[in-house]
Amino acid sequence: MHPLDISLCMIVKNEVEHLENCLNSVRSLVSEIIVGDTGSEDGSIDIAHRFGARVVPVKWEQDFAKARNAVLEKASCSWILVLDADENAADWDIAEVEKLLSDTSVYGYYIQMISYVGESESREFITDSVCRLFRNDPQIRFCGRIHEEVSQSILKLPGSPLLFSKLKIDHYGYLKSEIDRKDKAHRNQSIIKEALREAPQDVMLQYALATEYFQIEEYEEAADILLSLLDTIDVGPGYVSDIYLKTAFSLYMLGKDDHASEVIKKGLSHYADFSDLYELQASLLLRQGRTLDAYKTLQTSLRLGDVSTIYSSSSGCGTYRTHYLAGRICESLLNFEEASEHYERALSFRPDYLPAWGEFVALELLMGRSFRLTNFLAKHLNSMNQKQISILVPSVLNSRAKELLKFLLFESECGRLPLPPLLNILYLFQNDEDEHACHKLRALMRESSADQKLVGYLWAAAWKRLDMMDARNLAGLHARGPLASIQQKLEGENKQIPSSSDILLVLQMFIQVGAWKAIVELYRHLGSKLRWTNIPLPLLSGLSQAPINIKKELCGVYENLRSETPSKNKMVDFTELLVFTWLAQSCGIILNVPDSITTFSDHFTAYVGNAYRQIAQASFYHPLPFKVPELRLILRAFYSSGST
Repeated sequence: MHPLDISLCMIVKNEVEHLENCLNSVRSLVSEIIVGDTGSEDGSIDIAHRFGARVVPVKWEQDFAKARNAVLEKASCSWILVLDADENAADWDIAEVEKLLSDTSVYGYYIQMISYVGESESREFITDSVCRLFRNDPQIRFCGRIHEEVSQSILKLPGSPLLFSKLKIDHYGYLKSEIDRKDKAHRNQSIIKEALREAPQDVMLQYALATEYFQIEEYEEAADILLSLLDTIDVGPGYVSDIYLKTAFSLYMLGKDDHASEVIKKGLSHYADFSDLYELQASLLLRQGRTLDAYKTLQTSLRLGDVSTIYSSSSGCGTYRTHYLAGRICESLLNFEEASEHYERALSFRPDYLPAWGEFVALELLMGRSFRLTNFLAKHLNSMNQKQISILVPSVLNSRAKELLKFLLFESECGRLPLPPLLNILYLFQNDEDEHACHKLRALMRESSADQKLVGYLWAAAWKRLDMMDARNLAGLHARGPLASIQQKLEGENKQIPSSSDILLVLQMFIQVGAWKAIVELYRHLGSKLRWTNIPLPLLSGLSQAPINIKKELCGVYENLRSETPSKNKMVDFTELLVFTWLAQSCGIILNVPDSITTFSDHFTAYVGNAYRQIAQASFYHPLPFKVPELRLILRAFYSSGST
């Protein structure tokens, strides 16, 4: 298919990092490429020439519209496409574009701009609609020294409709690395402020300056300008909805909740289908403690869905991000089934969305539903990235989800999932095939003698079979490391308290290999320094698989500690009370702790902790006529409540 009757018009300066990708994205679409160079000193001009571009020098006068219009003058095709070097045409179909150009009644098209923000690997973005494809007409020109636009000149033409298209442009210029590299914030503010001295009442310039402040998180300055605009501007143009959103968000970030609520309410009266405003309203309600109202508001945002073709919106609003937030709220309301559904729905929109993935993995493992994770993995295994695997694998090992681990190992053997050989060895340990596991572990050590982690697992395995001589010898290989320190502590030879990170590392190895007796000894020697409230919940889930006698011993240590040295931290007291209430319940006993531990304090954790202890005691004597969530899920809700 021949190129279309389109001139690509660009202005560039030192864009060697991006220009080739940009031109590659449109080389089969356009008939000519005109590059206005404003002073490149790298290889940008060479790249342009390689693509057959006509390069024209353009004097830079701190005016983007003037520079763009100088390039438009050189265009010879019937239509003009405008791109920047850090933009790509996102998989444009040449037949679809040809159909747009064939409509003789249309003078220009809005294209959805997808601007990636933050760090590049996060894949977060904001959207906007910009007119970048329009007829080559001398009356159609850009205006605005910065954040220049061409749509106003089209709308002034009689009978010249400007329509929305389904085309998309990927824009990488708002990534943090690009903003820092080009010092865009300083450059743009300088241009806008100079322009405002000439036209202080120009609404678009004021909006542009507020946007620059907003992007660098100077919310006080952004809010001052945006609020003044809301007092004077008419509802209608597309950017007005963005003014409401940016104003409300700035006020929210400044902690001015009442004022933010007023702006959101007014914005929704004009833009009732703007899902981003509903999501922000939910965040406000949540901060005010109105959890149920926040959840209902998020459900409205979800019903509206993705509105990025209508409004300037942020990635995931109305879809995966909103489902994730709804899941977090459901957990705080102890509605774990619905929370899991929200996380899974979030992943259906974006399977690699790490916040939802982490919560989905943890919650399903805590609920003992590894089959749902297996089903999800079976569907999305080919798209799994290393970060997802790095979240999944430790959680599976810590929670001792053996069936899921077996599935992962099978997929690894088939070459569909890259997993280290250590996982196969840990699977053997979790099935109590210790001799075979140790043999393979020592063989692996001979291949990777520098891997200290392998020594650690051999040491944990020695504790599992209570071979103290082997444990001492292996710990000696870490003369100044955590194994040696904790080995000495376990043998009563070290009065110093190991760091919490060292304790967690060792506890993880003990649970993964099933060194249950060592965990009891660790708790006996560390006492209240081993804070079970600091233990990741997948590890507590793995601990639930310990033999009944081990769980009884752990509860006995806890009872003695609470009798001898009551904690001064009541919140820690109540959360740890939940941990051991759960352990006691799982092995059919009740806790014997002083009444002072269960004295009510004015906090929901205390009330719930005490209530569940009493429920557990009641169920010990007689089956209850109602079902309550497992305590480890209640623990998860407490652990998560600070971040929802």
